[in-house]
Amino acid sequence: MADAGAYGEARTGIGLWALLVGAILLVMELILFAALVPAGWSEQVRATELAWLHEGLGPRTADAVVGRAEQWFEALFVAPGLVETSYRITLPSDADVRGAGALSPLATLPLWSWVADRLAVIWAALYQALQRLAMLAAWWPFLLLLLAAASGDGWVRRRIRQSRFSYSSPLAHAYAVRGILIIEVLLGLVLFLPVPLPVFGVPLVGVLLAVLVSVTVANAQKRL
Repeated sequence: MADAGAYGEARTGIGLWALLVGAILLVMELILFAALVPAGWSEQVRATELAWLHEGLGPRTADAVVGRAEQWFEALFVAPGLVETSYRITLPSDADVRGAGALSPLATLPLWSWVADRLAVIWAALYQALQRLAMLAAWWPFLLLLLAAASGDGWVRRRIRQSRFSYSSPLAHAYAVRGILIIEVLLGLVLFLPVPLPVFGVPLVGVLLAVLVSVTVANAQKRL
């Protein structure tokens, strides 16, 4: 029982560590994205990825993906007033300029146009992340079938190994679990990556994830 408890604690620790590292990297990526990515480049990335989406999935599925992303963005950010509030609290309004008196010329500084561009880039990045999540959702039947087949294959190989009195490999299991965690962290970062992503990258990642799941199940350690 002690071994099983230590094993479970180790897996929990690895999962929490991966979650913490992923969150830190995501915040750093958003800061760099907001500070360095030009608004024109962000628009070009969206246009290119949308074109690839239509070519890879077809107009009907692509329109469904875009429509779902727009619904999510509206529900999460526009309807609660987050987009409007972000512009209102960071950019001077006409009333602010009129009430500034002698300081009103400060409203013409290039700083404010730069801030407006940064806000546009941030909100565009969030929309792009939702569109990529919607694209992942469009592949869910394939991914679910792939992961189910990988789990079944791993279970069969584990049973065969047990029938031959062979030992599972703790090292292979550990590396497979870490590989799954790394893929999950990278997927979170890729959602905000300021480059266009190919549609068929999803099934390729799904295949890699399926292989790791199969190895994990096949080498699962017996818990006492």
